[in-house]
Formats: sequence, C-alpha cells, structure tokens
Amino acid sequence: MKRQKEIKSQKEGKKKKKRGWLVLLILVLLGVAGGVLIKTVFYDRFGEGMMTNAEANRLISYLGIGDYDYTDRLASSFTVKSAKKLLKTAGLSYDQVEPDLEYVPGFLPMTRKQFEILYDSIVQAQELGRLSRQDLYIYNIDSANDKEINGILYEVVSTNNGDYYMEKDYGMDHAYAGKIMQLYVSNNEIILCLGESDSEITIFNAYASKVTEEDGKKILYAYVDGASRKFDLAKGADISESIEPCLSDIQITNKGITGLVDHSADLTDAKVTAYTEGALTVDGYEEPLYLSNVFNVYKINGEFRAMRSAGTLIGYDKVSLYIKDNLVEAALITEDIYAKNIRVLIGDTDYTGYYHNSVRITSDVDFTVTYGDTVRECSAKESIEFRNGSEELAGGSARIAAKEEGGKITVSSIQRQSGTPSYRGTIELTRDDQGVLVVNELPVEEYLYGVVPSEMPVSYETEALKAQAICARAYAFRQMESDNYTQYGAHLDDSISSQVYNNVKEDERAVFAVDDTYGVVPCYDNAVIEAFFFSTSCGTTSNNSAVWGGNQEPYLLDTMETELNDIADLSNEGSFRSFIDGELGTGFIEAEEPFFRWTVSFTKEQMNETINSHLYDRIQAMPEYILAMNANGEYEKKAIGSIGDLQNIQVTQRGDSGIIEEMVITGTAETILVKGQTNARALLSPESVTISKQDGSTVEGWTTLPSAYFYVDYGDTITLRGGGFGHGVGMSQNGANDMAKLGYTAGDIIRHYYTAVELKDMYEMLGK
Repeated sequence: MKRQKEIKSQKEGKKKKKRGWLVLLILVLLGVAGGVLIKTVFYDRFGEGMMTNAEANRLISYLGIGDYDYTDRLASSFTVKSAKKLLKTAGLSYDQVEPDLEYVPGFLPMTRKQFEILYDSIVQAQELGRLSRQDLYIYNIDSANDKEINGILYEVVSTNNGDYYMEKDYGMDHAYAGKIMQLYVSNNEIILCLGESDSEITIFNAYASKVTEEDGKKILYAYVDGASRKFDLAKGADISESIEPCLSDIQITNKGITGLVDHSADLTDAKVTAYTEGALTVDGYEEPLYLSNVFNVYKINGEFRAMRSAGTLIGYDKVSLYIKDNLVEAALITEDIYAKNIRVLIGDTDYTGYYHNSVRITSDVDFTVTYGDTVRECSAKESIEFRNGSEELAGGSARIAAKEEGGKITVSSIQRQSGTPSYRGTIELTRDDQGVLVVNELPVEEYLYGVVPSEMPVSYETEALKAQAICARAYAFRQMESDNYTQYGAHLDDSISSQVYNNVKEDERAVFAVDDTYGVVPCYDNAVIEAFFFSTSCGTTSNNSAVWGGNQEPYLLDTMETELNDIADLSNEGSFRSFIDGELGTGFIEAEEPFFRWTVSFTKEQMNETINSHLYDRIQAMPEYILAMNANGEYEKKAIGSIGDLQNIQVTQRGDSGIIEEMVITGTAETILVKGQTNARALLSPESVTISKQDGSTVEGWTTLPSAYFYVDYGDTITLRGGGFGHGVGMSQNGANDMAKLGYTAGDIIRHYYTAVELKDMYEMLGK
C-alpha cells in the first residue's frame, strides 16, 4: 500500500513538471511574439539606431522645460519612460505629439528617428519661436577648422544662408554636403538634422558660369559662397548650354536645378566711397546702403575672383551693384583697382641676411625676365639661377614677372615656415660685391595677404584678423613714407625687423580680412598711427615711451586690459605683485590665455651663469642701457664681461603699466643698472630652464623671457613671476581674438587698443 502511494506521488510530480515546462514554453512563445509585435509596430517603421541619453538631453535643453529631470547613465539609451516624463513636464498630452506612446512599454529604448519625430512635435506644439525648422542647402561641412565657443568645439557648416555651427560630437554627416536638409536651428547653431528635404529653395546671388555635360548629365557651374561649385540640372530644366555668365538666383531641389533667374538687367553702375560695419556709402545715395545676408562680390575683369567682402569695392572708380529693397545683394567688379605698390626686401633662409649667394627662380605660369633692352621668355616650371656674376645682372637690375594675372614667382633658393615661398607681383634682382638683393614689388593689399597669416593664426576670429589687417596696413603706410630701406631700393623687409611677410602661405580667411578692410588705417589727428601689436597682455598695455623711449604717443597709453579700459597705475612694486598674484583687478579680457601668467625658476648658479654669459653681448648691443657702478656710486658705460658671483636682483623702476624700466643686479665684482624691457628679458634668459604657463603647459629653450612684466623673488631659488608675451605696446593679438569672441568688431578692437583714433582710407590719404 505504501509502495503504491509512492508510485502515485511520483507520477503526479512528473505531470506537474510537464505542466511547468508547458507554461514556460507558452510564456517564451508569447514573449517572442510580443517582441516581434513590438518591433513590428514600434521599431521597424522607424529604422535602427537608438537615441542616447546624452544626445537627447542636449536637445531637450533647448526646449527650456525647467522642471524636467535629466537622466544620463553611461552609454544608456533614452527610453519611452523618459519620453512620457518629458511630455508630462511639458504639459502635453499623447494626442498632441507623434509617435503615439500611450500604450508603449516604458522600458523600451527609443530610436533616433522616433525621438526626432517626438522632438519636432513638441517644438510645434509649444510654438517655440527661439527654435526654427529650416530647409538649407549644405555647401560644405568643415571639420578640419573647428571653432571653439565656451569650451565646446563646433564644426562649421556652410549653407545657402551663411555659416552655421554644430557641436562636433553631434556633427553633420558629410554625405549631406550638396543636399537640401531639414534642420532645427537656434540663432546660427544647428541643433538637429531631420534628414533630406523635398522642398525647392533659392540660392541667391550666385554667378552662373557655364552649362556642360558630364557622364550623360547636364551640369551647371556657378560661383557660390566664394567657391566654384557644380550642380546637376533637374530633368526638364529649361537652361541652355549657351548660357552667358551672369549674376543669378538658382532654384534647386534635391533632384537638381529647376530654374535660373538672370539679374543682368538689374545692375546699377556706381562708386562706393566708404564701407563701415555692414553699410556702404555710395555716390548718388543720401543714406548708407546695407548688405543683405547673402551678399557676394564677383571680380569679372582679368583674373576672376568670387568673394564675400564689400571692403574691396572702395578700390574702384566704378562697380555694378544689384540693389533690391535698399539692400545691396551683390556687386560685380568690372574695372582695374587703384592701389599703391610696396617694395619688400626679401631676406635669405632663416632671415640671416639680405644678400643671396644665388637666387633660383621659377613660376607656376609662363614668365619673363627683363634686363636692359632684352625680354627673355620662359615657360612655366622652367628654373633660372642668378648670381652676382650673371649676365642678366651685369647692366643693372633684372625684373621677373608672370605673364598671366594671378601667376606667382617662386624663389626656390630660400625656405620659409610653409616651405618654398611664391610671390605675387614682380621680383627684382640687383647685384653688388656682397651678393644678390631680392625685392618683391606688389600692391599693398596683396602684400597684406602674406602678412596677416604670418603675424596672426588664421584660425582666429574674423574680426581679429580684420583688426590685424588694419594694423599691418598702417605699418606698411608708415614704412612707405620712411627711408629706412632706401639703400636697398625697398620700403621694408619681410622679417620681424619690419613685419613678417609670406612666412606662412596665404589663406582665404586672411585674404577676406584684408579685402573686407580695403584701405582702412587708424589715424590720430589726421595722421596714420604707429599701430604696434604684440601677442598677449598681462592685463595691461604700456605706453611706447616706457618701452622704447622717445616721445609718448597720445594713442598708446598705459591701460588696464578690461572692457572698461581704465588707466593703469602699477608702478608701485607692492601693487604690481598683488596684480600678478591675482589680488588686484578683475574682468581681464585675456584672463584665460595660457601666457596671461607664467613662472620661471632658476638656481643661483643657473642665474649667475645666465647673466654672465649674456652680459658682454648686451653691452655691445645697447651700451647706453647697461651701465656699471663706479667708485662714486654712479653708473657709467663700461665694457665688462662678468658681475662675479650674483648677490641680488632688484627691480628699481616700473612704468605705470607695471613693465620693468630699470633693475639693479649686484655681483661680487660689479653692480650694474639694466635699462629697458629688451635687456631685462634677454639678460635673464630662460634658455637653460623651463617656462611654466598658467594652464600647466611649459616651453623650453627660449632665449628671452616672455615679457618684462614680472617680479623677482630672490633666495636660494630665484623665481620670476610674470604675465603676458611680447613688448606690451598697442594691440594684443590674443586680446583682439578674445574681444572678437565677445562680439566686438574690428573697429571696436582698434579703438579699444589705440586711444581716440579714427579709421580712414589710406589711398585717399596717399592720393590715388
């Protein structure tokens, strides 16, 4: 009986297990079916790709929903639960948005496409004016030249409506270039791309060049946004292959160009007499004319150029303007420019001297060599070598010129930072017993194309580059009226002795900055100023007299480098120390620049060696500015090579900006008085030690201190604590860039750094 009960119990247990497996199997099948159903109705209609919490939160932040609780777990996806919470916080019901989320399980992650549709619905439902959905044609996506705003990197997206920016981490797909895309934008920032658009848009003020056929397709070539581009013609587009080049509006879809509106009959000949911050002064018009946001300039005589700059229009007696509703939409340049030529003495490799043992010349186009009554024809890429015994130089100068406008002459016997340099204009060679002199003659504006990128990084803000162009033009003007280089038949040289020219190749950003400020120079009392500039301020700028002596210019003052631009008073040693240590003054424009503050430390032995090894050379270079104490305690000129063992360094006089004007160095053998910022920086040379910048980065091997804005802590270790990089007079280049980031224009920057100046036309002052 007991045995029968055990058998019966075992059978019932087996039945229960079978039923358990059956239930589990049913649940699995239901789960699979449910998963398939969810995928079918919720995912497959939207495609693959989950929306991350990080990107969702970025986009939600633009909606301005203050009470929304952000969730951001590492690499997590944005879920339906978070979407429902977002709708609830925004006060929106399910029937106001797409997709329908009411009955979708909250644990499910949302695809990117689903989120984009939801986001679009929320913006439309809330009528958010600060966000706009636009259809824009994408010309180019520039990921190579990132723009940093508030510590975030953006890539530049060029469109038919100007440049926009998009966070690099969420950047545009490069396949979108050449397409019309649906975009959400906030001001000039692209925050979301919704995909390709099926709408037609108009590209305004293009210059249609020609229609041709390529690979069985009809193609329109046109200049847009400063570059030549090609567009497919849509099927049935009524545009003839015999089209004449013309200013036009292009109508386009993602299937190609559908139409073209010729504006040739809408052009008006006029003379532009001034250009200031977006407004043209035009003869015959009482009020200034403002530029449209799609303004373009096309130079159609000689070498064709497409530009966005209105400044260069001032250089012509007549241009053709397309004016619509009191806005200047475009301009055609049809005549030759007026401009003065400048002559630049070209140094040898490494700028070690002006005389060249030999000069090798070639060109990218056919060129001529003219000497005496002879004109020698040369083909492109042909190389010619000149020495002071060359036949071409026996009777005087030889002049080398490209035969085509836009051609450049290459001097392959010298090297610059960007490699072998090529030059606009002409190259003139003369000889004497020391070698061959090379002079480049070209229009001032084209000379500046080679100066601006050599003096300021082209990655800087446009308004900073324009300010640099204005300063460089002023320097050129002053040199053209001086006789500093007349013995060489030149106005100035191409090194730091004047301003660096063609050490870095031309760049379209620098060219724009020059063109957009055509002829503009800063003036004080109707005279072009000495527009000195330097790299980085310590928070002050200095007057010119404190740095180089001579008469103080009224526009170069000791100022605190804040937006208020107050007068500086840091001649007191205690005040200056507090200033450098961050205890005095706030709101400095360049406070975040690496060289705003720096530190250098020496052992006594290192400093002693540094001073003694540089002393003789500095005395030879500037004997009036390094004096030795005599027996009467007076300082006099004296040729010495050592101070003995170093005992003390003391700053004895500062300018109001805090810059060192005098310091006394005491040794066991000599006590010397050191005058001027140049000697202070060179005599305490940091070449054997490390310079530490405020951002933690370091530099080594420098032969001179970054600036003469420093104080000395003398002990077993000698520490120099200072700020800034450069002489400190005039415009700070990094300060100009920081001001441009804050929205200041080039004119604002110039007026900030040069007190009470006016901007005028250099060519009017020189006489055309």
